[in-house]
Amino acid sequence: MSISRLAAAIKEDVNNEDSIIIQCYGLVLKGMFKIILFLGVPYLAYLLFMFGLQG
Repeated sequence: MSISRLAAAIKEDVNNEDSIIIQCYGLVLKGMFKIILFLGVPYLAYLLFMFGLQG
């Protein structure tokens, strides 16, 4: 498969209403958000606890 055919296939998929590529990007972004929440909330609690002990 040539690069121009691949680019045309991607362009056609992105322009569709039910694009597979856009759905995959959405899944990746949702996963990243969940990871940030999963790691960020305990870290925020730790920071609040540590600054609370010093003040």
